[in-house]
Amino acid sequence: MFDPEAIRQKNAELETATPQEILQFVFATYPKLAISTAFGVEGCALIDMAVRLKPDVPVFTIDTDYLFSETLALKERLVQKYALNLTTFRPQLTIAEQEQRHGLRLYQSNPDLCCGIRKVEPNQRAIAGLDAWIAGLRRDQAQSRSAIDILERYDHDDGTPYVKVNPLANWTRKDTWAYVVKHEVPYNELLDQGYKSIGCWPCTRAVGANEDERAGRWVGRNKTECGIHTFAHRKA
Repeated sequence: MFDPEAIRQKNAELETATPQEILQFVFATYPKLAISTAFGVEGCALIDMAVRLKPDVPVFTIDTDYLFSETLALKERLVQKYALNLTTFRPQLTIAEQEQRHGLRLYQSNPDLCCGIRKVEPNQRAIAGLDAWIAGLRRDQAQSRSAIDILERYDHDDGTPYVKVNPLANWTRKDTWAYVVKHEVPYNELLDQGYKSIGCWPCTRAVGANEDERAGRWVGRNKTECGIHTFAHRKA
């Protein structure tokens, strides 16, 4: 189902559905699909929901070579707990190759380019050929995400259509944590140490209790998104 009008109608129906009901619809509708995760609390909750419905659901992640050790440890815990069907994508350039081409600490001198090399390009490879890309975005995470729909229509680089699915779109941070606690879902221990959103270690810090959820990302820069969720233009 890629017709824009059909997607708009289905979005209206799904607005009051649970994330599990949304996943059930997607699993029944789109043969080639995968869940993306950076192992934030949303991704962990989404994985738990999905494997209960489809134990072998494909999951992918991007290892930027700048991940926290706690994130890598969580990845292994999730693989073991859920027998996760996980594929890891990496940048085409090693950090040494990147530094040779673009200089030291590109994450400081040009964070958009660094994210493009280490996150966006691997993600484009990861979603190539998919009918549906399932992500853990919530509307209340940031202003840049406040207008997301549950189903969003995009085109791949070759012009073929795909749907991006946001099953947690109308959940809150409180909803997500309630699910994780109730179902004893593993999560990143940094979230108990003042971090609210976790990316690469050079560009992530802990934040105060009253600070915005993504305030710890790219501090001091006019940047709240790495580009993975903003590189493509919606068709519907």
